[in-house]
Amino acid sequence: MELSENAQFAISLTLQPIKLPPVTDILVLAKKYPQGKMGVMEAFKFIAPDEFEMIDVDDEDSIVEAVLINKRILKRLSSDKVLSVLKKYAFPYISQGEAVNVDFSVKLSFDNITGDANQE
Repeated sequence: MELSENAQFAISLTLQPIKLPPVTDILVLAKKYPQGKMGVMEAFKFIAPDEFEMIDVDDEDSIVEAVLINKRILKRLSSDKVLSVLKKYAFPYISQGEAVNVDFSVKLSFDNITGDANQE
């Protein structure tokens, strides 16, 4: 195909560095995700070794099969508490066959810490 002399074109580029792993907090895997939960976990072993824990979702009524949670989150909250939050606020918006990245921020605060001023 030849272009005429007055043909024009326009190009727009956006460059953005990626981070590995592309998921930093939580990855929710719906049932029938093409790579499957074991395939995803194997990939994570290469790109983020020992950073994520896979939690199976045993609820037959749920569209979600498994959740990969960054272990630093699990140092602050139990997996049961994380799953409880996700079931209420994330799972209802996930479709079959999807993998969904969830930004999950945990802030801990402590008030009124007391002790003996003479002891360390």
